[in-house]
Amino acid sequence: MKKSSRHRLSDRVLWALGRSSQQAHRLVRQHMTEAGVRTLHYHVLASLADDGEGAQATLADRIGLDRSDLVTLLDELEELKYVERRVDAADRRRKIVAITPVGEKQLLAMDQLIAAAETELLEPLTPAEQETLLGLLRRLAKD
Repeated sequence: MKKSSRHRLSDRVLWALGRSSQQAHRLVRQHMTEAGVRTLHYHVLASLADDGEGAQATLADRIGLDRSDLVTLLDELEELKYVERRVDAADRRRKIVAITPVGEKQLLAMDQLIAAAETELLEPLTPAEQETLLGLLRRLAKD
């Protein structure tokens, strides 16, 4: 009996979405790595830029990262001058994290890397197909 090279779920939407998502993540990692930046740094900077400054614990929850892992990332980002931490005046045990102007500039550069990865991913589609795909995905995600 000849084995098929196709996966048994290859005709299912969930399978195709998963495979497309894997490809998208691979391309983003590739573009970020080639530029010498880390995707986790992007998540922290984007959260601070989009949702505002916040306590370290709140930031960890927002991006779904273990709090001790976040401390390591913040140490790196602070050394790069992308974020600053200060003691919370209301609770001296807490640290408030904010993005710096240098961090905002870096975030914009990283946004461009993500745009390049997206362009590469969507290259086989026409502009109209890309718009349709985005609209359909937004409906599925309930955005």
